[in-house]
Amino acid sequence: MKKIVLLFAFIFCFHTQAQRSSSKKIEFNYIQYPTVRMELTWTFTPKVVQQNKTAILEEQEAYLANLESISEQYLAEVETYKNYSAAEKLIAGKPIKPKLPEMIYERLILDEQVIANEHIKIDGFNKKSDNADFTAEIVLSGFEIETKFEKNKDNAAFFYDVMYKCPVSVSIYDKEGKMYLDEVVENTTLHKTTPKRDSSDELKKYWIDNELAFTQELEKTSYNSALSKGANFINDALGYREKSESIKINTAKGKKITYPELDRAIEIVQRALISFGDGTDQDSMDKLKEVTQIWENELLEKNVKDKKARINKKVATGIHWNCVLIYSILNDFEKAKNHLNELKLIGRGPSGTSAEKFMKNFKARKR
Repeated sequence: MKKIVLLFAFIFCFHTQAQRSSSKKIEFNYIQYPTVRMELTWTFTPKVVQQNKTAILEEQEAYLANLESISEQYLAEVETYKNYSAAEKLIAGKPIKPKLPEMIYERLILDEQVIANEHIKIDGFNKKSDNADFTAEIVLSGFEIETKFEKNKDNAAFFYDVMYKCPVSVSIYDKEGKMYLDEVVENTTLHKTTPKRDSSDELKKYWIDNELAFTQELEKTSYNSALSKGANFINDALGYREKSESIKINTAKGKKITYPELDRAIEIVQRALISFGDGTDQDSMDKLKEVTQIWENELLEKNVKDKKARINKKVATGIHWNCVLIYSILNDFEKAKNHLNELKLIGRGPSGTSAEKFMKNFKARKR
């Protein structure tokens, strides 16, 4: 037993002496550059197109025309009956009131111009109602309820699973017709469940009483969601948006080893990112370049095979991570990728994946 205790004490002592990475979270605000570049002096016109509007109006007109036709025919039969003699009335019989067609569901018709102005905003650009330099357009294909399935849980809770979708796409084109962006934003089938009932019969009764209200509310929320997704997509692609980012910058710890330069680098990064803004502040950029040189110097001592090394595998992983992030912010993507490759060679899968995602985001929005 004594030997086991001593063994655990030895292992614990060994691990506490090994160098390891530690980190500090740094939050900063910056101007996110667009993925689609338009001239900042350009103006834009917001536009929303509800593609199914014509079909809805035609359906409504056809329904009303059918009602009018049935009514006119019945009134004509009544008038003819009035002019019959008593004998003719007896033979013909009174006109039978016609069975009216089932009421159609009056689907939502959007005020395209109003909602375009309400939803579409592009940070850094001014709107213009006519003769603008480019048009930012959201296209709504229409709201569709595809089907519904009755489900139950242990024959105790009965509900409908309603499948629906509201496809949305966006287009950006200038007044000469040149297309800058044409993307489908959303076209997936979504699900919404009805309130639960104790039996199948109760569920069916609920649906008879509430189908119209349920569908109308679902249609309204679907259009609002589609519009928000389309507007956000446009602003994210074209706008100069103020964003907030939280990044992890690594230093290191060791029982008998200190890392003053790595600690100093964190302080420099904090000061640099306070006033980073749109990335044009030269003092901030110079500070960030300074810290990358500190990290590059530290990596000269890297020895990933020796756990006792001052810059061992864990510490090197943290430094390479730092370099991927800061080189990406500096727009030096060649060096960022070199450090990303080093991360992958070390075998830090999750770290490499997160760093690569960060790098690709900044590369797509290169200043």
